[in-house]
Amino acid sequence: MLKENQQLCPCNSGKTYNLCCFPLHIKADKPESCEQLMRSRFSAFVYQLGDYLYDTYHPDYRGSLTAEVLSEKTADWKNLQIIDTNSAEHSGYVEFKAWFLEQGHLACHHERSNFVKQDNQWLYCDGLLYPEQKSGKIKRNAPCPCGSGKKYKQCCAK
Repeated sequence: MLKENQQLCPCNSGKTYNLCCFPLHIKADKPESCEQLMRSRFSAFVYQLGDYLYDTYHPDYRGSLTAEVLSEKTADWKNLQIIDTNSAEHSGYVEFKAWFLEQGHLACHHERSNFVKQDNQWLYCDGLLYPEQKSGKIKRNAPCPCGSGKKYKQCCAK
């Protein structure tokens, strides 16, 4: 069950989840930009909020996706880095890197996502994927890729 928390938001905004993506996830607010929608979708992937992901996916681009499929844990998401963003009146894009752990290796999902604003709601359409980057096995004393500032062995390796 989705509930408030005072931890930093997974979207890397620097705000607490309670003051950042939570109001969007419970539909108390709507994203004001495509970047805000992108950040809330990243957090929704972290928390496996398939209904939110489905509702913010443009119907013309969903294909056979369902909320149940979008609720499945696909990766151990660790960090979001926004590279570039532009929100015009009815469309926009966000280029980002989303870092995740896969079998002890740090990997990167690099995408330039396209968004449209329809009926006063930002929606994800599709994206251009860049070639996958792998950083190799993370050393125990290396900084944790989640951005906590702790060593990997004291954070996500536990």
